[in-house]
Order: sequence, then C-alpha cells, then structure tokens
Amino acid sequence: MLLPFFGNVVGLLGAVSFWPLTVYFPVEMYIAQRGVARGSPRWVSLKTLSACCLVVSIAAAAGSIADVIDALKVYRPFSG
Repeated sequence: MLLPFFGNVVGLLGAVSFWPLTVYFPVEMYIAQRGVARGSPRWVSLKTLSACCLVVSIAAAAGSIADVIDALKVYRPFSG
C-alpha cells in the first residue's frame, strides 16, 4: 500500500541481479572447472557472451530506474 510502484522496484532488483547470478558466476565456474585456456575461441566466446549480457543488464537497470523516477513524480503518499 505504501509502495504502489513495488513492481518497478522488483524489476530494478531483477535487472541488477541478472548478470552476476545468471551469467557471470556460471560462466566463470564453467571456465574454471573445464580448464578452458585463456585466449581460446571458447574462452573468447564465453567472455563475449558475458559482456553482452552485462550490457543488457545495465540497459534494463537504467530502464527500471527511469520507471521508478517516473512513478515517484506522480506518487503522493497518504493523499487518498
């Protein structure tokens, strides 16, 4: 009730947590477990995938921040 833009805040948290939990840590664990050699085509493609997902996550976080700011402009607490 106090946060009518709760969905926007949850979207921001999802955008911020997407890259490290879904992409970065699994990719790094795969590289370490499989012993992927640095500079090999597989290593380069995994790092490229991670970087692209980071860009998407940053763009999603920026959009979520913009949504929260827009919601705060019209939000009037306890106005009924």
